[in-house]
Amino acid sequence: MPRYPRTSILRYALPRIAGQAAVAIALVAGLSGCAPSALTATRSQIAAGNYPAARQELAALSAHGNDLSASERRELKDDVCLCDFMIGRPAFTLAEQRGVCADAAIEPGSQSSSIIARIDAAARRKDADEVEAALSDHDLADAERAATDYQSLPGADPATVARWSKQIWTLADAQVFADSTAKKRSLDAAISEVRKNHRDAENMDKGQFTRWVVKTATVSGAAVAAGVEMKDSILKLSVDEANLQLAALSLDKLAAINDAMAARCGCDARTNVAVTETGFPAYFIRLDPETRMSEVMILPRGDRAIVSTTSN
Repeated sequence: MPRYPRTSILRYALPRIAGQAAVAIALVAGLSGCAPSALTATRSQIAAGNYPAARQELAALSAHGNDLSASERRELKDDVCLCDFMIGRPAFTLAEQRGVCADAAIEPGSQSSSIIARIDAAARRKDADEVEAALSDHDLADAERAATDYQSLPGADPATVARWSKQIWTLADAQVFADSTAKKRSLDAAISEVRKNHRDAENMDKGQFTRWVVKTATVSGAAVAAGVEMKDSILKLSVDEANLQLAALSLDKLAAINDAMAARCGCDARTNVAVTETGFPAYFIRLDPETRMSEVMILPRGDRAIVSTTSN
């Protein structure tokens, strides 16, 4: 995974204006009007840009929260949010910053929601940078991890996620089958072999075959695939996150489905298994001309990993 310099969140979330003190003054003014007396010293530290010292004072005040009024507790939480945000990474991760600010935002009259929006924007930018870097490095695992995290954030752009998904599928296909040219001898023998075991598939129309796929991918009454799409030689199965473990225990069934797909079309059939919630790869299933069986490969990984094969 690419290494990123440890920088403050301000690199992503705050405009470059004349000095950190000016930023602090603007944010403090937005968070409250007249600060309660218990927080006066802390606000002086904030206005001076001394956020670590202010954070320590706020921690001390938090220990005596019962002595503060409701207004003071709200101001204290807003100030903790502000300090953690301004101190930034690596002292406070984006998730930690957001957690503190989300807690502050619950208080009536809190102004921390504006900072939450900045944190979310920073997190989206961080994940987007990591996805692009991972794709450039052909690192499928890191690309999918960062893309999945990005998709879970408020304000994620669906078009951007769709573009990444297409790139990840293309890259995964190229990497998993990088040696396919060397193996690309005639598939006739392999197709002939799977047709012996799936004679009924040849005569199924699209609807019949789809129903057969759903039935075959059902385990103990639970359907593994939430969706089935078929076009030419490509079958796409969508599996919900909650059923990924079930799919992992049913790889022989998934391989058998691809065998039947190849038998039906008399071609180099391909079955792509995607995670429903993200659209990103879970498994690739391909007919191997050497073994004359369908192989299941787990994705996304840079190295090919054959998980299961059918037996003839």
